[in-house]
Order: sequence, then C-alpha cells, then structure tokens
Amino acid sequence: MYTYQIILIVLSCIGILFGIYQYKKNNFNNAVLSLWVLVGIAIIVTALFPGITTVIANIFGFGRGLDIIYIISILFIFYIVFKLYNKMEEQKRRINELVSQLALKEYEE
Repeated sequence: MYTYQIILIVLSCIGILFGIYQYKKNNFNNAVLSLWVLVGIAIIVTALFPGITTVIANIFGFGRGLDIIYIISILFIFYIVFKLYNKMEEQKRRINELVSQLALKEYEE
C-alpha cells in the first residue's frame, strides 16, 4: 500500500467522523451527513482499489481514471459554488426586507 493511499484513507475517516460529530451537534441534517459519508466511502474505495477509476473512466469514454476524478471534482465544486451563491442571494434579500421593515417601523414612531 502506498503512502497516498494511507493518507487518503485516514483523511476520509476523519471526514466521516467530522460529519457524524457535526450531525450529533445538530449542525448537519441527514442529507449533509449522507453526503459526507458517501464521499468518504467513495474516497476510501478509490484509495484501496485505484484501478476502479480507470474502469469507470473507460465506461464514460475518458482516457485515464484521474481524468474522471478531476471532472467529478470540478463539477462538485461548481455545484457547491452555485448553492452558496443562492444562499447568499437569499440572505441578501432577507436582510433588505428586514432593513425595510425596520425603516418603516422607525418612521411610524
């Protein structure tokens, strides 16, 4: 077993434990915990059986297994950025609404 495999397995286990810890503190809901656990398990399986990425890449028509990992990672990051942008816009809308309500309340007094 190579050093990178051990590092990936340890980091994935830490990530899974972090997800469980945050779930118990009610910081994560079931969906977020499931995502952390699934990603952690996927990384562990990939670290233990690195050839599986090449098989998956060949199924989807990519040359190397590392290419499919890069593409999935980039798509995942785009998804996270999109979700964060939507949350930020929602917060901005709610803040504007609250400021308007406070301004009207102060004006009436």
